[in-house]
Amino acid sequence: MAILIRSRTTVDDKNRWGTQWKCFWDAKALYGREFNLDVCAEPETAKVNRFYTSLEWLEEKAGNYFKRGTGFGNTFFNPHAKIVGFDALQQAWEPHWWCNPPFDMKMQFVAKAAAEARAGNPGMMLLPYEPLTGWWQQGIEGVAAAVYEPDGRYNFLRTDGVTQKKGANFGSVFVLFTPGYFPITQRIRFKRGIAEDLTINFREKLEVAA
Repeated sequence: MAILIRSRTTVDDKNRWGTQWKCFWDAKALYGREFNLDVCAEPETAKVNRFYTSLEWLEEKAGNYFKRGTGFGNTFFNPHAKIVGFDALQQAWEPHWWCNPPFDMKMQFVAKAAAEARAGNPGMMLLPYEPLTGWWQQGIEGVAAAVYEPDGRYNFLRTDGVTQKKGANFGSVFVLFTPGYFPITQRIRFKRGIAEDLTINFREKLEVAA
């Protein structure tokens, strides 16, 4: 008998979960260089100093700033991050992007990531590990260069970018998109905290930048 576990978290909430710093640092360690652009974030959750955000966030959070005539500027919420565009699916991406996509728009962002990689813009995504689903078989297998499988689950952050959202009922993986032909998508296992194992002190770099 199949046992189904239904999440009590609304999809709208999941769409805005942020990436934990330790998770992001592991992604950078595996990617092997800095990310230049976070294509899907909000000021409180952005992990890269340049990022795209959604038009929904603009309508919900930023409207009052325009009404007061203050303009949009670079940094209303995060002094170290700058919004450089809206609606990533309609924007051109840059090489070495990072993406933690909205939960219910995985297919659209995976297709966009693959197209950007074919155009010469590689990057990495954080995705739910659902290898038996149709969207995964169509968008990841034989399309992405590699899937990095951690030794356990990463938790997420709420939309304030600080509060931990514990107990995610799904595992996540890093998916690498690069230019090229990949008849087989490679699987690479790794231990969470690999950034620390490689003595890459991203925390110190972050504090210096602050």
